[in-house]
Amino acid sequence: GYFGSRLMTNIREEKGYTYGIFSHIFALRHESFLMIGTDVMGEYTFQTIEEVYKEIARLRTEPVPADELETVKSYMIGAFLNDISTPFALADKFKAIYQYGLDYTYYTRYIDEINSITPERLMQLAIEYLQEDKLVEVICGDV
Repeated sequence: GYFGSRLMTNIREEKGYTYGIFSHIFALRHESFLMIGTDVMGEYTFQTIEEVYKEIARLRTEPVPADELETVKSYMIGAFLNDISTPFALADKFKAIYQYGLDYTYYTRYIDEINSITPERLMQLAIEYLQEDKLVEVICGDV
């Protein structure tokens, strides 16, 4: 989700296929899903998808360098803190605790989990959850 991400570096900066690309994990009550989104010219659609799969494969096969991981951790924690920077945003976080039946330590544990993640654990998670045959591609527009 941040500007220096691997997707942004590869697909925008190196290939020039898009102006922007993002990924986001949506956490729901009983499951979660990952979404990667971008706008590309039709002629770059399949090359872009191929590059996304290459980046996913890298997550499964190469440990993330420590400096890159620290940057992402800082970004995630900063984004979370920004998400609670107003009274209404903070109320939304409390609403989520209530709706999902969580305890008040949930967000503290969330920050602790971010801080404790290791390159090895990221690889394990990518192997478990980012399996190409289980991913769904949605393409809108002319190809």
